[in-house]
Amino acid sequence: MAPDEIDNVDKGIIYLLQQDARKRTVADIGEQVGVSSSTVTNRIDRLEEQGVIKGYHTIVDYTKAGLGHHLLVTATVPIPEREERVDEIMEISGVVSVRELLSNNANLSLELIGHSQDDIEESLIELDSRGVDIESVEIMKQEQAQPYNHFGQEFTDEDDGV
Repeated sequence: MAPDEIDNVDKGIIYLLQQDARKRTVADIGEQVGVSSSTVTNRIDRLEEQGVIKGYHTIVDYTKAGLGHHLLVTATVPIPEREERVDEIMEISGVVSVRELLSNNANLSLELIGHSQDDIEESLIELDSRGVDIESVEIMKQEQAQPYNHFGQEFTDEDDGV
């Protein structure tokens, strides 16, 4: 297998991790995709090294966690600087995600969290001081997310009713 090639075993592993990485053991995954637990461990390590698996994240309800200000910010930065600015923006207090968009204007989407309006104001001022032009700010009420729910499912022995 070529170093960057994703085969059906990899797809099955990714599918199962997306369903519930926290509760899955490598033995369970191996059983579901038909390989040994050591193979699963090696495959996961390789997928992480290649950047296919970028991390394992807890999804937080920020309101229930006492952070009542949850905003979506659309912003613009110069296109040649967009990639380098993302790392800088992620360092700003309250910024929890940044998405690069392929457009001239409104080419970044930011998720911003704060305890108070003052926290949000400070984060927006910091963004402005770093040359980020704020296009719009919207209050987030609720978010639902899921992985692509068919990626690799056919390469597992898992029942549909998990």
